[in-house]
Amino acid sequence: MVNPRRYIAVSAAFVLLLVACLFWNRGHTGSSMPKLSVVFVGVTNNPTRQMTPTRIELCQGATGLCAMFRVANITSNQFIWFKTASVEQKTETGWRPFVPSKGSWSGIEGLLWRPGYACLVAVGWPPGLSTNASWRLQVSYGRDPSTFGILVNQKLERDIFKSGREESTVSSSEVSQ
Repeated sequence: MVNPRRYIAVSAAFVLLLVACLFWNRGHTGSSMPKLSVVFVGVTNNPTRQMTPTRIELCQGATGLCAMFRVANITSNQFIWFKTASVEQKTETGWRPFVPSKGSWSGIEGLLWRPGYACLVAVGWPPGLSTNASWRLQVSYGRDPSTFGILVNQKLERDIFKSGREESTVSSSEVSQ
């Protein structure tokens, strides 16, 4: 026969452990360290895509005057996705949102960037923004599925394991000529 006091003690310990886990998860927001680095490295004209010696990717519409950024997943164990959330222009009163005029301009974006991966990305100068203006990108990012989830998605050729929710946004360093 089961001892009722022992049963109550084990049940109470289990409930306390469950409550402690719930409070820890609610209060734990994860690392406050960013997972993505977007650093302006220079200005170039009419860049071309290349794989070696240093990989250079081009954003849609990256022709003419372009800003070159080094984009890096700075985690040691997480795949991430990212996309440009907005462009900001530096004014006398601080950073203000800037909406590029019509055209085929787009900022940086990437999917399934493995831990530690980095490359250069050429971004076309935002249409309608003066070439002597200072600007920066606001880039949102989040976790992609685990390595196991990515492998399952690739094998099944379906997105069974979806990308995670947006975790945070980082600002690129300032672009200026």
